Amino acid sequence: MPQNAIDHRSSQDNSGIDQFVDDRRFAQSLARGMCVLRAFRPDDGPLGNQELASRTGLSKATISRLTFTLAQLGYLERLHALEKYRLGAGVIALGNTAHATLPFLDGAAPRMQEMADELQALVAIAIPDGQGMLMTHSWCPHDSSTSWLRTGTWIPMKRSSVGLAYLASINTRDRHHLIRTRLTNSTEEMSRLYDEVEEARSSLSTNGYVPSFGRWNTSLYAVATPLRSPRLGAPYIFFSGVPADAIEPPFLTKVIGPQLARRVSQLGLM
Repeated sequence: MPQNAIDHRSSQDNSGIDQFVDDRRFAQSLARGMCVLRAFRPDDGPLGNQELASRTGLSKATISRLTFTLAQLGYLERLHALEKYRLGAGVIALGNTAHATLPFLDGAAPRMQEMADELQALVAIAIPDGQGMLMTHSWCPHDSSTSWLRTGTWIPMKRSSVGLAYLASINTRDRHHLIRTRLTNSTEEMSRLYDEVEEARSSLSTNGYVPSFGRWNTSLYAVATPLRSPRLGAPYIFFSGVPADAIEPPFLTKVIGPQLARRVSQLGLM
């Protein structure tokens, strides 16, 4: 599954800040600081204030104050020779803490690696991130020469099996809010996405997974299924994908999909 087949977040992605502009409970400065941290991508080198301003849509003056503050707190590291920043120890510590608090990961890792090796497929976990899904963990075949997606890859929610599996598995109120305020810009687009989500819900109910035959990229075939548990809150989405030219479509629906659904279901019982 080629890395260059995946979209990244669009520039000037403020992750929904504007919808809270009139809410007195919402801390705008904190939200802008989080936007700066989220602007960094897995394949980035250090970033300067100008590039961070371009990516977040914030003014350069605002970015300068935010990067200075975040660097003082340890969430950014300033590279003085370059006049640029990279993520700091504070962000790494938060990531490690979040990783350690997921109760299913220890059980998931050997099962998903076994599946990746057996089927020569990528297996991964994704969580919601603005208008898309962020890949947080992945398992690749040990003996494969394919260039697989990396942890940190961002996938559009409304154009992928991962995103549709998420939308199909959350509660009705949250689903309506996402579709109406974050994912669609017209009545026609909204209607079409609701139809796709209903199709995904039906597939989850019948088959246990949501398939995609190049839904958002013609070179990719993938299946996705949610891990749901009262201990987790929102569902975590497991998905498995292969290059479209590596398999015939029935292999996705008759082998990869059922196996992923079975393995994830077993995690929910642990």
